[in-house]
Amino acid sequence: MNQSHNNEELTKKFAIRRRDFSILVAQSELFNCEVLSQLLKEQGYNVVGRAVEMEDTLQQIRVKRPKCVILESEISGQRSFEIVQQMQESNQQTKFILYTRNPDMRMVVSAMQTGFFGFLYATDGLDELYRCFQTVSNGGCYYSDGFMKLLKNFGVDVISDTTRDELSRLTDREREVLRMIANGHTASDIADQLSISYRTAVNHKVHIAKKLRLESCRHLPRYGISVKNYI
Repeated sequence: MNQSHNNEELTKKFAIRRRDFSILVAQSELFNCEVLSQLLKEQGYNVVGRAVEMEDTLQQIRVKRPKCVILESEISGQRSFEIVQQMQESNQQTKFILYTRNPDMRMVVSAMQTGFFGFLYATDGLDELYRCFQTVSNGGCYYSDGFMKLLKNFGVDVISDTTRDELSRLTDREREVLRMIANGHTASDIADQLSISYRTAVNHKVHIAKKLRLESCRHLPRYGISVKNYI
């Protein structure tokens, strides 16, 4: 009886999280955009808008301030990345998930350097999309199996599934700290640049090392450098 009650509570909490995770679907084809939006709504997600052009996408992000945007690269080619950059420059908290159907090497590299939190390929199923939402909503970065295979086909160095899972445990601030460590910053540098105390910076390093299952903080620089393109 208690187990049944607990399961109901977990289901309820998960549904609440889905409703709180507002999503804007930005796809190049109207039909695909509407179908995906409807599928997400049926799964309990809060779809706040749809867009098929870049300017409309920008306008809806500014007005509706969604927590997440599923941005298809084909909506405007390389220029679609300008959306992410503009939102980052304006301190918009929206997180972007890249969806691509016809990628090339240049596009893939640009996307990984731009600041997307999720990467999906056309061969991925809906389960991959839902897992991506789960990871991104918890502050992690998600690379689908389809996208990882795409990277391998392009000869791009990719991280293992284990490393990807480890990175998904980090919060936004912890990822920021790890990036700074990979760039050679000390705890004092991190404290100064992030306007936090030295003790807080050290605690961040300890928590990161623990989440990444490293023996100690001294292993963080090497680890950070090895995953620099994924954080």
